[in-house]
Amino acid sequence: MDFPLTRVNPWFSGGCDGRPRVRLCALPYAGGTAAVFKDWPAALPPGVELLTAHLPGRGDRFTEPPPATLEETAERLCEALPPSDLPTVVLGHSMGALLGYEVAARLAARGRAPNLLIAAACRPPHVPPDASGPVTEAELAATLRAERPWDTALRDEELMEAVLPALVADITAGDRYHRPRPRPLDLPLKVYIGADDDGTDWRTTLGWRACTARDCEVVVLPGGHYFLETDRAAVLTRVATDLAEAEAGA
Repeated sequence: MDFPLTRVNPWFSGGCDGRPRVRLCALPYAGGTAAVFKDWPAALPPGVELLTAHLPGRGDRFTEPPPATLEETAERLCEALPPSDLPTVVLGHSMGALLGYEVAARLAARGRAPNLLIAAACRPPHVPPDASGPVTEAELAATLRAERPWDTALRDEELMEAVLPALVADITAGDRYHRPRPRPLDLPLKVYIGADDDGTDWRTTLGWRACTARDCEVVVLPGGHYFLETDRAAVLTRVATDLAEAEAGA
């Protein structure tokens, strides 16, 4: 059943169908907005409180400069996350997965450890980024159009001019982010990867196992790097399963 997402504070929108039983905090990929998750309320099971992140430099926060590092963004997100006694799942896609790891670590340090971290389509924090040097906005635009042929909004030149600065800032922050040693979190971890994601290396993906002192499961889903959008039904079916597991284990 669909439900509206209302703004909780500058950093989050939230909503739930019925009485909340479990919380899902969703973090978008580089350059992404909360709109990445706009169709999720219609597909999530009743009782799931969905919180979607609004990051600076995009959407209605377009005029705000993005933080220079993922660590700073994670700290601000933790400060803004409304307190709750609900079992909590943090989900992040691509850059959002690194952000999710940092958010989970900070919440744990505050005595609010999530019950599960879902890291989708991303290298582990201790694996160095595959940074090939500075990328121009024109190169990024061409890459995006090639990777997301279904996304007609990318053909709008004015829109691209508006979104590219946030994307460049996110990619720069992601390329700077690297933990030399794994820091295992005391919480379960699920790693989602796309079966057709050319940027996914299995050996690298398995490195996420070093990021938890608990169970780590690698889940292969249909689609490429943006399977969160192209294969939404399969993703949401799996998310519902993992939410139920987190709730039952709380």
